[in-house]
Parts: sequence; structure tokens; C-alpha cells
Amino acid sequence: MSALSHIVLRRTARSSRAYCELDRWSFDPRYTDGVCPICGWAPAGAAAAPRWLRWFRRVEWDLVGLFALFVALTFVGVLVAYAAGIRLPIHQH
Repeated sequence: MSALSHIVLRRTARSSRAYCELDRWSFDPRYTDGVCPICGWAPAGAAAAPRWLRWFRRVEWDLVGLFALFVALTFVGVLVAYAAGIRLPIHQH
């Protein structure tokens, strides 16, 4: 066997597919929180999603992106104001 066939065999051995009789649907329980994505049936001994994937699904990535955009635009605005010579008025008593 070639090295590529060993990689393919190892990769297919790790993937565990489940088949839902009700929906006639084959799915990988690791990516659906251990249940059928259509009806919610949970196969016995189904592998759960890895920890990083569960964390990744919990994060609201739209809000993270909006916050990063806000920070970047604020930084660019400060740079432009500094380059234009705009300073905050400082009251000295």
C-alpha cells in the first residue's frame, strides 16, 4: 500500500457516520452535537463534537467582527486626526 492509502484509511476510520431510520439520513454526529439534524434522534455511543468546535459554535462571530471593525476604524481615525494636526483642546488653569 502506498502512503496515501494509509492516510485515507486512517481518516475514514476516525469518521463515524450514523444513519437515522426515520429520516433516511446519514450524518456525522460529531458535527451535529450527537443528534440527527432533522429530527433530533441521538444514536447510542455517538461521538460528541470536539471541544474547540463546541466553543467555536458558541461565539457570536458577527459581533466579534463588528467590534474588530470598530477598533480598526477608531485607530485609523485617530491616525488621520493626528496627521492633520487636530488636537484635543486642553484646558489649563
